[in-house]
Amino acid sequence: MAPARGASRPPRYGGRYQDQVAVVTGASAGLGAQLSRDLVRAGATVIGLARNAERLDTLRRELVVHSPGSTTMVCDVADTVALRAALEQITADHGPVDLLINNAAQDPGVRLTAITEQDFRHTFDVNFFAPVAATLAVLPAMLERGHGIIVNVSSDGGRLPSPGPGAYPSSKAALSAFSESTSFRLGPKGVRIHVVYPAFMATELGLGALGRGLRRPPRLMTRSVEEVSRSILQRAGGPALEISASGLIDAAMVFRYLLPRAYLRLRRNW
Repeated sequence: MAPARGASRPPRYGGRYQDQVAVVTGASAGLGAQLSRDLVRAGATVIGLARNAERLDTLRRELVVHSPGSTTMVCDVADTVALRAALEQITADHGPVDLLINNAAQDPGVRLTAITEQDFRHTFDVNFFAPVAATLAVLPAMLERGHGIIVNVSSDGGRLPSPGPGAYPSSKAALSAFSESTSFRLGPKGVRIHVVYPAFMATELGLGALGRGLRRPPRLMTRSVEEVSRSILQRAGGPALEISASGLIDAAMVFRYLLPRAYLRLRRNW
C-alpha cells in the first residue's frame, strides 16, 4: 500500500538491511518492537524473540504485511539453552543471521534492603549472559562470511549508575565491557559490534523505574523508541563502537571525569 500523500516514507538506510536476516530479542514491546517494525520496512527478514506470546502474535501480524518471511518466536532469553536452540532453528529456516540486536532486559525492581543474590543472578542472566550466548552462537557464521552486525543495548545507568541496589546498572556495565573488548578483535574481521546508550525511554521498563522513585530525567536526556530505533539503524554497521542517543549524557561523562567529587556529590542526591 502506498503511503498517504504528505506522509514521510520510512528510511531505507541505503539498502543496508535489504534481504538481511535480523534477530531482535525483547521484541514484544518498546524498543524491540519498534526496531522490528523499522527493520522490515527497510527490507529485512525479522525474527522477534520474547516471552509474551500474545504480544508477539500481534507484532507478527504487523511484520508480515511488509515482510512475509518475518515471524516471531516465544523464547525466554534467560534460558540460554533455549536461546541457542532458537537461533539454530532460525538459521535452519532463514539462513545465517546478519544482524543480531540484543535488546531484552529486565530490572528486578527490588530495594537494596530486600534484594537477594538470586535477583542479581537473574538480572545478569537476562541482561548479560543472554547477549553473550547469542553473540557466541551467531559469531562463527559471521566470521566465516566476513560480515555481520551485533548490537548490544546497554543503559546509561551502566556508565553513570544512579543510587540503588545496583543489579541493573552492573549487568549493563558488564555488557558494555564485553562489547568493547570483543570489538577490538572482531572489527578487523568484518563483524561490527555496537553498544547502545539509549537515554531514558518511556517504556514499561523506564516507567517502572519512575514508579519506584527514579526522578524523571530532563527532556534532553529523554528519547522516544522511534528516535532511538532510527539512531541505531542509521549507525549500525559503521565504525563507531558506541551509539549514544543523548549528547547531554555524554557531557555528563566528561563532567564526571574532570570533576569527580562534584559529580558524585550531585549524583547521590539525584
